[in-house]
Order: sequence, then C-alpha cells, then structure tokens
Amino acid sequence: MKKIMFLLFSLLLLVLTVSCGGESKGGAEGTPEAKPGKKKVLGIVMPNATHGFLGESIKHAEAEAKALAESQGFEYKFLTSSEASEQNNQMDTLINEKVDAIVLWPHNGDELRSTAQAAMDAGIPLIVYDRLINNFTPTATIMGDNTGIGEMTGNYLNKYFEEDLKAGEVLVLEFLGDNSTVPQQRHDGFMATADKNIKIVQSFNTNWQRQKAQEQMENFLNTSKPEDIEKIKAVITQDDEVEMGILDAINAYKGSAKINIKLVTGVSARKENLDTFEKEKLDQVTYAFSPAMVREAVQLGADVLNGKTLEKEYIIKTVEVDRNNVNDFRNSDIYKIRYSIQ
Repeated sequence: MKKIMFLLFSLLLLVLTVSCGGESKGGAEGTPEAKPGKKKVLGIVMPNATHGFLGESIKHAEAEAKALAESQGFEYKFLTSSEASEQNNQMDTLINEKVDAIVLWPHNGDELRSTAQAAMDAGIPLIVYDRLINNFTPTATIMGDNTGIGEMTGNYLNKYFEEDLKAGEVLVLEFLGDNSTVPQQRHDGFMATADKNIKIVQSFNTNWQRQKAQEQMENFLNTSKPEDIEKIKAVITQDDEVEMGILDAINAYKGSAKINIKLVTGVSARKENLDTFEKEKLDQVTYAFSPAMVREAVQLGADVLNGKTLEKEYIIKTVEVDRNNVNDFRNSDIYKIRYSIQ
C-alpha cells in the first residue's frame, strides 16, 4: 500500500511540475513559446541617381516603402544600381532569398528579361515600373503615359506652328532620353500626331543628361551652316533637365547665325523649369511626369503582399503645362506631392 501511495504521490508531483513549467522560455525544462509569424518581404530594384529625376524618385520610393512597411507590417529591401548587369545580380539575390514580391524599374528591359522571367518562374509576383520589358508579361506594369506625352507634344506643335505649316515645312531637332522603351514610346506618339510637314532634322541620345544635351546642341550650332541653323523652328526634348541644357546652349551661342527657334519642349514639369517660363524669351511646354509616381508602383507591391489581384497595366496620365496654366499647375496635387520631400 505504501508503495502504491508513493507512486501516486510521485505522479501527482510530476503533473504539477509540468503544469507550472509554462514560464520557461524553452528547452528541456519547459514548453517552447510559439515563434512570431515571419514577415513578408518586398524587394524594390531601381537605377541609381544619375540625374535629378531619379534622385527624387528614390526618395519618394523609399519614403513610401517605409510608411507602408510600418503601417502594414512587412519588410522591404531597397536596391539601386548603376548598370543592367548589377541590376541582374540584385534580382538573382532577391530570387534566391525568396522574397514575396518585387517592384522593378529596369535600366533596360531587354537586358533584364532573363532574371525577370526567373522571378516569375519562382512564383514571385513582379511589378515593372516605367520601362517595359519587350516580349515579357509580368504580374503588372505601371508607367507614365509616355505615348500620350508624345501625342500631346505633336498636337501642341501642330497648333503652335499652324500658320507656318500652311506655308511649308517646320524643321525641328529631337533630343531623346536613352535607348529604353520610354523614349521610343514618346517618339512614336509624337510621330503619330505631328503634322507630316513637321520634320525631324536630327535626333540625339542624351542619356537624360543636361550637360550632354548642352554639348550636343552647342556642337550643332557651332558646326552647322548658318542657313541650316536658321531653319530650325523648335527643339523637342524628353526631359526637363535636357531642355535646360538646350536653353543653356542657345543662350550661350555667339555665332553668326540668327536663332529662329521659337519653342522648346520638355517632360517632367519640375520647379526649376517652370521658374524660367517668364524669364526665357523662347516659349516652353512641358508634360507632368512626377518622380512621386513611383509611390504607386510601391503601393502595388504592398497590395500583392496583402493578397490583392492586380490589373495587368496601369497608366498614369499627364498634364500639359505652358505659360497659360503654369500658376494653376503649381497649386495641383501633382506638384505639391512631388515637392513634399526636400
């Protein structure tokens, strides 16, 4: 009987010991605590800040990612690069780390196609921003209305040079951004609407650089025959910084030719350009293309993490800005949000 009572007492003591062991933080002496759930990870891959627009875009993308991560409880990895090969390596890293979604702003879509496809094959949703990847379908694409910008530019020139076109050709110079899909879309849009008598005499690739555009314009002015210079009526550019380079070159020109350029176009509608509208003799028109638009791409990445189904394509519309509406534009949300980060 004593043995039986001793065994019962021992069993009771064991039960009480196990029951009171809940405060232990794990190990052989207690029950392990449940580990918190792993946070989802959003990868954001962008070119680095080679010029002002990208610098602003990086600030807006990081600000949006930080705000969304804090409010929605996910993590993010923000990566920038100077060239496509480095960007490919970054994409490979994110794929190997099995992040939950990627927002990609490609340097050049064709050079990123392989790793973009690898991400999709690995089951990682991919949102491509700004520059298309030809012959590839990501989860979603989001971009400014590049084709629309070109079309609106063509229509603007048609109206601006209406009387000149009645008399014959209007000759223009074209300053492209780079060899990505963005300049091609803008060029194609322009060619689709511009009057057939608006002729592009020469095109230049600026790599989006103000200094390079200035040097190219100076070279044209200093090496062309005066009669060829005097025939140019307008300069079409695809970026406000590039436009400023053109204005720098025109204002510095001391040659014998008479400058008959009446209009210079740009894209971005940034403060530095708008401030020159009243100061410059030449007329200007620019198209709103805000660095803050990248916030919408980051938001789509967060939406994917939250299980939302995305549309295949998102186009962010533009606004035409010239001397007639520049003051109203400064009061618009597009302008205010852009400059909410200094």
